[in-house]
Amino acid sequence: MYAGSMVLKSLLLLNSWTTDMNNSGGLSLGCIKIVLWSLRAQMFAVASNILAWRNFVVAPLTEELVFRACMIPLLLCGGFKINTIIFLCPVFFSLAHLNHLMEIYSAQNFSLLKASMIVGLQLGYTVVFGWYASFLFIRTGHLAAPLIAHIFCNYMGLPVVFARNRGLVSVAFVAGMVAFLWLLFPITRPDLYNDRTNNCRCLHGYCSWN
Repeated sequence: MYAGSMVLKSLLLLNSWTTDMNNSGGLSLGCIKIVLWSLRAQMFAVASNILAWRNFVVAPLTEELVFRACMIPLLLCGGFKINTIIFLCPVFFSLAHLNHLMEIYSAQNFSLLKASMIVGLQLGYTVVFGWYASFLFIRTGHLAAPLIAHIFCNYMGLPVVFARNRGLVSVAFVAGMVAFLWLLFPITRPDLYNDRTNNCRCLHGYCSWN
């Protein structure tokens, strides 16, 4: 889903490097130092940003522990069907993000309509991601898969579908979606993530997708 986003980021990065090389008279040691210094500065900026720690570490870890590792096994033991759990858990997961309403409300000059539209889009996207994360947890029987997906999605934001004057981005997005659907089950085989699928105590055998 993020193939288009990654292609766009790569094109922008390439353009930036090309501009720097042209300004410095071609590829030189000085140009390389500038690029390395820029990457180092960005890494330090992220590491010292408390919002980055919240978005990329604390929020994914706590949300996956609560809404996947704790909630899904209880629902499975309660007799809920797998498909029901995949579509039910993300509703609670999405509602937990309503705390952003007041933050966005103040950022949008206290316009309730704009804030509601933005939060509505976020809640819808959160539900869709929650379906995928719940599927990953039940399918693999391991918390690592939804956790890594959560961190990556928080970093990337909404997928880029198209970009003006860059048709390659749309082609990459379509190709990425096709590959995503084609590889969804093969790369989430339980035996790749959990070697106890025949006697899976954590999910009472559900991680074998039976």
